[in-house]
Amino acid sequence: MKKRILFVDDDPLQLNLYALMLEDEPDAWEVALAIGGREALEILAQGRFDVVVSDMRMSGTDGMELMTEICRRHPHVSRIIISGIDDQEEIARCLETTHQFLTKPVGASDLLATLACIRQLDAYLRDEKLKALVGKLDALPSFPTVYLKIMKELNADEPSVEIIADIVVKDPALTAKMLQVANSAAFGLAQKVSSPFAAVQFLGLATVRSIALSSHVFSNFERAPIKGFSVRHLWDSALRCARITRAIMQMEGADENPTEDACAAAMLRDAGKLMLARNLPQPCEQAIKLANQRHISFPDAEKEVFGATSTGVAAYLFGLWGLSAPMVEAVAFHLQPNLSGAKAFGPLAAIHVANVFAGQFSPDQTPGKPVELDLDYLSAAGVQSRLTTWRAEIEKSIAHDE
Repeated sequence: MKKRILFVDDDPLQLNLYALMLEDEPDAWEVALAIGGREALEILAQGRFDVVVSDMRMSGTDGMELMTEICRRHPHVSRIIISGIDDQEEIARCLETTHQFLTKPVGASDLLATLACIRQLDAYLRDEKLKALVGKLDALPSFPTVYLKIMKELNADEPSVEIIADIVVKDPALTAKMLQVANSAAFGLAQKVSSPFAAVQFLGLATVRSIALSSHVFSNFERAPIKGFSVRHLWDSALRCARITRAIMQMEGADENPTEDACAAAMLRDAGKLMLARNLPQPCEQAIKLANQRHISFPDAEKEVFGATSTGVAAYLFGLWGLSAPMVEAVAFHLQPNLSGAKAFGPLAAIHVANVFAGQFSPDQTPGKPVELDLDYLSAAGVQSRLTTWRAEIEKSIAHDE
């Protein structure tokens, strides 16, 4: 379906340039232009839009003020800020009400790739009940600026362990998580890691990226007001699933980038549970009781209570953040991979198996009936015959740690 997008800038020439960037996609986008924030709000009041892309520094109503108003009046709209500013604190303030931040000058390919991710998100998550559920959530984590800083350094010609360690140490919550992961039994170290530099050096730069992303999400919801709901359990489960996911991807000879995407998605797969527990504690508690009383899977219980699942909520947010399509897909469909339409082995298949294995190897139990492997999907992906090998290698690794 064609989507409506509004570009906002106080420079008419720049607005025309944005319109030209989408000229070759007339079936995908209906473009509107607004000179300044005040005109943008007037246009938004006249009809529904799907995406707003705005410059940051404008005369009158600037981009930050505009995004704050759009967030309040039109929370369903995907919000993107484009600016040349380098001030990290200003970027952080922008991201409190903005889904993505693009740095000037933005090329057509970068803008189109960002908009394509938003369209793909809708292709994954068309359910109006899910969108309605997301609309009820008052507290959602903003995009982590520390992740932006780490990614900037990782994309340098020669990424520096020292610089990334300096970024980590300025974020106490991330520092704590990094040291916890590095010293966990899963890595089997003979000596304890006590410094962020040593943790970064040991874990590897790509792993730091995954932890930065997931740690930010978990730190937003450390206190969930539900009896028997353990954020610590979810974090331990996230680490376990990421570890198993990495092992599976490596056993299948996957490259580093898809492997790290898979690990990040594995750590984020249950983030929707945190969001629902923090924002809607009573219905969430009802879903837990329903799953246990009727011995149905927790996703089935969520559908009965909310009309949608927590995995969909998480994937919706991560899609708005602009995470890669394979990551969003893996989070959205790791419990029911057959719904994705994916056929080949990739992050989704690895996380689907890792999620089930993690539950089987863990003393902690999730509410209701355990999720089972989708053997038809795994057969279509060409990896069903690999399950026995994967399990044996992972069991051996876990036994070694213990």
